[in-house]
Amino acid sequence: MNDNTLLEHLEELVSRLGVTLREENLGSAGYNSGGGYCKVGGLSIIFLNKRDSRQRKIRILARSLRRFNLEGVFIPPAVRRVIESSEN
Repeated sequence: MNDNTLLEHLEELVSRLGVTLREENLGSAGYNSGGGYCKVGGLSIIFLNKRDSRQRKIRILARSLRRFNLEGVFIPPAVRRVIESSEN
């Protein structure tokens, strides 16, 4: 599976879980973060840096998705492997 397809699957999974995905220019917006999962006012949000490579976005999304119970959620096997093998 190529990076574009993998990224699309991860973004779609984030949406199905009801998590907000935001791509921002994190460095220029005064944020001191590389992106990732957070809760703001009870809302689950994953921030990605717009300027990051596809591979870095994939790593951040996969790592963030490990926080969720994905048992019983259909995820293509290749995508599930990426999530399960990501570092916490």
